[in-house]
Parts: sequence; C-alpha cells; structure tokens
Amino acid sequence: MELRARLRKIVLDILGITARPKSGIHILNGHMLHRLCPDEEAREMFEVLLATLKEWVTYVRIEDAVRMICRHEQPDMPLVAFTFDDGFEECFTGIAPVLEKFGINGMFFINPGFVTGDEGYIKNFTEHVVLTPGKRPMNWEQIADLQRRGHIIGAHTMDHYMINDSDLTKLDYQIGFCKSVIEQKLKVPCDYFAFPYGRLEHANPAAIEIATRYYKYVFSQSDYKHYFSFGGKVINRRHFEPFWPVNHVRYFLSSRKTY
Repeated sequence: MELRARLRKIVLDILGITARPKSGIHILNGHMLHRLCPDEEAREMFEVLLATLKEWVTYVRIEDAVRMICRHEQPDMPLVAFTFDDGFEECFTGIAPVLEKFGINGMFFINPGFVTGDEGYIKNFTEHVVLTPGKRPMNWEQIADLQRRGHIIGAHTMDHYMINDSDLTKLDYQIGFCKSVIEQKLKVPCDYFAFPYGRLEHANPAAIEIATRYYKYVFSQSDYKHYFSFGGKVINRRHFEPFWPVNHVRYFLSSRKTY
C-alpha cells in the first residue's frame, strides 16, 4: 500500500506540472489541516497552497458556488469554493482564519454527537469512525462564532452515520434530527447536508429522499466530473486536503465538468 501511495504521488507530481484548472465551478472538500504537523505549521502550508493556487483560479463564497451550480451556469474561468467535513477544532483555529485572509468563507459540516460527546465518544469517533486519532471537535461556541463570521454550518448526520441503510427510522434520526439540533443551537436555518464517507455507494435513493425532504442542498464527495448525481438531487464535490501539494490540487481541478 505504501508503494502504491508513493507511485501515485510521483504520477500526480508529474501530471500537475503542466495541468491547468479548467473553467467551471469547483467545490473542494477537505477535513483537516494535517494529521501530524503542529497547527501553526499546517496553517502556513494551507496559506501557501491557496496563495499559489490563486495564480490559476478565482475563489468564491461557497453559497455563491452552490447557487451557480443550481442555475447550471458555465463560467469562463475556474472558480473554487471550499467545504470541510467532520467539524474538527482546527476548522475554527486554523482553516477558517486562512480562508478569511483570502476574502472567502467555508461551509463546515458537523456531527452534533461529536460536538457534545464525552471522552469515550470522542475517542471512538476519531479512532474507529473517521480514523483521525487525537483530533478534537469544535464546541458549540466556536461553531456559532464561525456562523457569525459568515461561514456556513451544515449537517453531516448525528454520528457520522453511513446512510446506505434500509432502517428508515434510524435514517430519519441521523439525517433529520441532526438538522433540528443544529437549528436549535444556532438559531438559523440549516439548509445544507453532506452524507458521510461521500462516495455514491455510501448512500441510497431512500436516504437521499429523506435528505432532500429536510435540506435544500445535499452533497456527495464523488463523481466529481459531473456536477450532480442521484438524478440531480445531489451536488458533487472533489476531495482535497489543505496539506496536499499544489500540483496535485491543480491536476484535480483540470478535470472538465459537465451538467
């Protein structure tokens, strides 16, 4: 597996040298500043990535990107917006401040169970659910502050639950109750939902039907070359992380997107 990862990196390093982002609306979705680096060093890496990438793209606010996609717009330049899943504390301490330096916001999809969980819950969540040992969640005060600063808070199920399930009661709780908790805490509508794990096989039509009943906008992290999946009900995002080499991100943005 390590050899495969090294070969992939080499290939992307080479392909990214000449790759140029294609015109279109690109939503990049990440999770964390870094797995290992100290926060300050990782913030600097993210800032360098955005500053370098800015030579080829224009950054836009996430709600504007979503609106343009829903209108099937086709800009003649590459536009990039950002979302982040899972609600790690570094979204507040590092990611949001860097985005603000570039005059844009982000959309942060959170799991209320992770926000309020005890130490046992947090340990299980990070070590066995999202595989990020040692990460900490944002608290409600930090989440509310992000919202006041112009960032958007979205739902990611109560417990990072895979919604490819036939238990409609459990799906309704994980998807719908999540919205209720966020709205009660933040006192604003929660219109955005991203299903955990993000690949199309991690959801099913019944779950998407429930999601679209509760939320105006639903997101995957898959099928990136197409703006929509599930018959136009789901907006697709492209996975990246703030610590990835700029050549890799630039290569992924060179995909031509279609409606």
